[in-house]
Amino acid sequence: MNDNSLPGKTFLKKIFQPVDNSPLIIFRIIYGFLLFYHVMAYLLNGTVHRNFIEPPFTFTYIGFEFLQPLPGNGMYLYFGFMALLALLIMLGAWYRLAMTGFALLWTLQYLMQKSGYNNHYYLILLLCWLMAFVPANGYFSIDSQRKPQRKTNTCPQWATWIFIAQVSIVYFFAAISKLNADWISGKFLTIQFSRLSMHELYGSIFGQEWFPRFIAYAGFLFDLLIVPLLLWKKTRKYAFMLSCLFHLFNSFSFRIGIFPYLSIALCTFFFDPEYIRSIFFKNKQPVMGIEYHSTANTINRKLLTGFLGIYLLCQVIIPMRSWFFPGNTFWTEEGYRMSWKMMMRAKSGTIHFKIIDPASGQTWIEDPKTSFSPIHTMWIAISPDITWQYAQWLKTSYAEKGFPNVEVYAIGAVTLNRSKPAPLADTTVDLARVKWYPFKHASWITDHE
Repeated sequence: MNDNSLPGKTFLKKIFQPVDNSPLIIFRIIYGFLLFYHVMAYLLNGTVHRNFIEPPFTFTYIGFEFLQPLPGNGMYLYFGFMALLALLIMLGAWYRLAMTGFALLWTLQYLMQKSGYNNHYYLILLLCWLMAFVPANGYFSIDSQRKPQRKTNTCPQWATWIFIAQVSIVYFFAAISKLNADWISGKFLTIQFSRLSMHELYGSIFGQEWFPRFIAYAGFLFDLLIVPLLLWKKTRKYAFMLSCLFHLFNSFSFRIGIFPYLSIALCTFFFDPEYIRSIFFKNKQPVMGIEYHSTANTINRKLLTGFLGIYLLCQVIIPMRSWFFPGNTFWTEEGYRMSWKMMMRAKSGTIHFKIIDPASGQTWIEDPKTSFSPIHTMWIAISPDITWQYAQWLKTSYAEKGFPNVEVYAIGAVTLNRSKPAPLADTTVDLARVKWYPFKHASWITDHE
């Protein structure tokens, strides 16, 4: 029996088969531009100041408290450097260094401030690290001009398939997350469309009772079916046009930044590489007859294949965390982040904290609004882990004032998708004495009816 006919050998041959790298190259250019645009928007619209400079402290992911914003105007320089790296990525200049640097800086700022969390920022993080590992500078890049010996028309098949797999996972979990009463009934979308329903022009559509429910079903079906439709050659072009229409509608209706355009750009990986070449790189030499080299380092290829398999397994497991916590995920937020529950809730609330010193009998009321902007105060009210972090900050602050054993109680009311306001945290629980367990349900979070 020929060794190449063995299942393992055949699989390795498939994923390392050289293919035209046009989809990877055009995605690098678009992705670099979108990253540059996004970072510049952060700088110009005040997001950097609001999230990293103005607050007295940032709400890091628990366990990453050592990640703190640079002092003074350092975060402006931080994001300015990211903008420069994004341009280098787009141009394919010192690509590996630029892409790895951007991925690292994006990851650090992502972990540094989770208030204002968005699934799209998590997707950018994942794509940055994937792009750092693929040879996206082999063609139409400054790197290939600087070092012509590195210029290539091909990339291994896995370098495009990994993006298809990532997109498939995102859409699958986005679809099953929509099997939710507030989504299917159109309740959530009615809330989201309230601004446009009052518009003198768009209100004639967005204000119709049937429209939110129609979009709810359409959104579910789109997320569920778009990947199979893009994979099937006979429906691919129509699916791409549908994807453009869907994401442009989302961009108009929800104002969600670069995500719709990033989603459209990711569709390039579903097309035949030669087709992408014929559109964007007409003068590029076609790739024909290039064979898989079985003499290459098989051990390295097996290690890479194993790493990619573990990565994809993690991408399947992480969104499933919320299934193992009791209660409504949109209320408790346990397992909510990184689960692709996109555009699924409208949450608001108010909160203040009662501080009691048992030794002296003194009592204080702390209102986060005196230290934080309204948007960050809102996150303290609606996100239990952020509520807990703020309580720990108050505990430390009062200890520094000479009150080392204060009790901290969160008192507030939260509404989910315009439900009846209710306390999110049990007002009788001293949060100063509570520990946070990432894989265990926090019993002080109330149930949502």
